[in-house]
Formats: sequence, C-alpha cells, structure tokens
Amino acid sequence: MQTSTLAESLPRPIGFVLGGGGSLGAQQVGMLQALSDVGIHADLVVGTSIGSVNGALVAADPVGAASRLSHLWNTIEPGTILGKGLLRRVRTLLRRTNSIYDAPAIAELVTEVVGDVDITDLQVPYGAITVDVADGVTTRLSSGRLVTAIQASTAIPGVFPAVKHNTRLHYDGGVITNVAVLDALEMGARSLVVLDCMFAGHRLGVPRRLADTALWVVTTQLRQQVLRDMPIAAQEVPVLYLPGASPLMINPLDFRHTSALMVDAYEQSRAFLETISVSGPGLYQRDGDSMPADAAASPRYG
Repeated sequence: MQTSTLAESLPRPIGFVLGGGGSLGAQQVGMLQALSDVGIHADLVVGTSIGSVNGALVAADPVGAASRLSHLWNTIEPGTILGKGLLRRVRTLLRRTNSIYDAPAIAELVTEVVGDVDITDLQVPYGAITVDVADGVTTRLSSGRLVTAIQASTAIPGVFPAVKHNTRLHYDGGVITNVAVLDALEMGARSLVVLDCMFAGHRLGVPRRLADTALWVVTTQLRQQVLRDMPIAAQEVPVLYLPGASPLMINPLDFRHTSALMVDAYEQSRAFLETISVSGPGLYQRDGDSMPADAAASPRYG
C-alpha cells in the first residue's frame, strides 16, 4: 500500500500513547522510526514511566523524535536511571527513607535535549501519567516543569522517592495505568497509536528462573489494564497497536539489549505498518498477536 494512505486514514488529532517498561522502552525508538517512515506523527502525546521520557521528546519534536531518541538511548546505562555509587545508596538506606535511591537522573538527560521548559511550551500537547500518592488514583500532569513531571512519572515506589508537583506527591503511573489510552481520548485524540513495550500483544513463555518469574508477574499485571481499557478506546476510535520486539525475559534495568530491541521493534513495526489498513473505530493489530478478539467492538487485523 502507499505509505501516505495509512497516515491519511487516521483521523486527526492522532494521539501517541507510550507505555512504561524501563529498558524495554528502547523498543519505542524503533516503533517511532517505523511510524515516521510511513508519515505518521503525533498530534498529542501521553507517556507513562519510561514512556513519559520518550514521549517528552516526541512532544518536543514530533517529526525528528526517533533520531534524537536513538542518540539519547545510546547514552543510557543503569547509573543513568539509578544514580551511581554504592556508598551513596547505603547512606540513603541509613537515613531510614522509604526508597532505595534518590530521584532518577534520566529526566536531566531530557532537559539537556529539550531544555528546562514548561510542558505547555512543547510543540504538541503532552501528559505524563502518575499516581497521586494521597488518593491512590491515576493523574495526568499536563502543565508545569517538564523535568518534574518526568521525575514523578518515573518514581517507582520503594525504588525512588515520591515527587512533588504543585502541592501533591506522585509516584510512577505504571502502578495503575501503564498504557493510558483513555487519557489520550480525554485530551482529544480521534485515533490512537499505542507503543506498548511490555509485550502485552505477545504470549510469554513459562518462566524458568526467578528473574523471569518476576518479569512475568509484572507483565501479566500490566496486561490487565491494557485489556480493560483497550475495548473502551477501540469502540470510539481506531487504535493502531504496534507489535514491538519479540519478547525478551530481561531485567527492565538491564540496558545491554538496547540496540537489539530498537532494531527488532523497528523491523516488526515497519512490516506491520506495510500491511495494515484502517477504516473506522476498532483495534488494529498484527495477525497472530494475543490481544483477545473481544478486546474491541470491531477488531481488525493486518
């Protein structure tokens, strides 16, 4: 099919929804490049956790984000996320705080690329998904300092301290809503492009090691939110659900697979986008992926 046809068939504004997943977020760089190849760019962006980081660069530069993110991801290592120094971590624990590490430093990398800007200064509307600590509900941060919103959306409870935005404390939004399709609809999206990096569209194998079991538990829990909210979104608008990379049972803080994840996600998403066509509301995903057929009122497959 003509690459322009798919882009033209998606009603505007197009909302990009970027989910969380730590180092697995490298897939979103490949997905974004595949989308750019066929002329699909964001009119608004919602991101959770690492998706709030990638999403910030998309909102700042919808056309050139994939290239800028590729450079950024090649600089990320565990120390970028957690901070460096065993002694510093011991001091943090001895202070009897409620987190192992200080605030993640990854938001500072975004500041270096985008600048210390207000969210409303970005090129397209942007929301960072968090959990309000006091109320325990999902919250979307769409104004104020971008760096603070990203810190809040990536503040994994127990790992990082809660982050204050205005007068409220916030934790990582992935605790409740990892793929915020309904928030994108509330922001006015008339079609959705979902960049989920937790393999929700794939069947995971039986875990054989303790680390695999932990990842299986997290992925299965996050899948429930996707399966709950996707039918609601797909009844209203077209939902383009990109396949991403093949599942890898790796620690979300293991950044040794960044390049492979980007390349695999690009190749699989590019192939999917070459075969899919969109005509009205529904879930559009790759044939054979495991999102149940009843996850949308009128599912379509490529």
